[in-house]
Amino acid sequence: MAFDKAFDTVKASTKRGLASGRARMERTRAQRQRAKLLQELGEVCYAEHTGQATHDAVADKLDALDYYEQTVRERPSARREPERQARDIMHPDAECVDENESLATAARKMRDLGVGSLPICGADDRLHGIITDRDIAVKCIAEGKDPNQVTARDLAQETLIWVDASADVDEVLHQMEDHQIKRLPVIENHRLVGIISEADLAHNLDEHRLAEFVEKVYATS
Repeated sequence: MAFDKAFDTVKASTKRGLASGRARMERTRAQRQRAKLLQELGEVCYAEHTGQATHDAVADKLDALDYYEQTVRERPSARREPERQARDIMHPDAECVDENESLATAARKMRDLGVGSLPICGADDRLHGIITDRDIAVKCIAEGKDPNQVTARDLAQETLIWVDASADVDEVLHQMEDHQIKRLPVIENHRLVGIISEADLAHNLDEHRLAEFVEKVYATS
C-alpha cells in the first residue's frame, strides 16, 4: 500500500529525527544551566551585601558565568541555523515532459523515473502544467484515445500548483498537504528550477513532521 511505503520513508528518517531531538534537549539543558549560574550569582551578591560572603566569591561566580557563555557561543549546536527555503530542499534539474511530447513518451518517463507525475515544460523552460499517470489512464486510455497521438499539452491540468524558490519549508508543506500532492515544482524567475518530492522531505524533516505530512497527503488518496 502507498501509505505503508510512505511510512517506510518515515522510519528511514528516524535517525535524523533523534539527532534533532537531542539538539533540542541540549538547548534546554544549556538554558537551565545558565539560569542556575545566574541564580547562584545573585545569591552570592546578596551574601556579600549582608557580609556573609567575600568579593572573591562573587568574582568566582562571574568567572564561571563568563566561561559558560563563551563555551555556549563556541558550541555549534547553540548557533541558530538560517531558515531553509524551497531551493534548499529541492532536487535541481527537474525532469519534465515537453508539452508537444506524446502521452506514451510521458508514461515511459514516469516509469523510468519511478514517479506518478511530471511537470510539463515548453521551449521557454517555463512550467505549463502538470500531468499524472492517472490523467493518462482516465482521460486518454479510458476514453479510447491513442496515447501516441495525444500530447502532454492536451491533458495538462488547468490548475497549476507550484512554489517559489524563496518560499520557506512551512509554505512548501502547506501547498503539498492542502492539495494532497507528492511532488511540487519549484519556480524562480518564472522558470522551473527543481522539484520537491517525498524523498526530499524525508531528508529534511524530522520524523514527527514527516508523519504529519504522510497522514494529511494520504488521508483520502
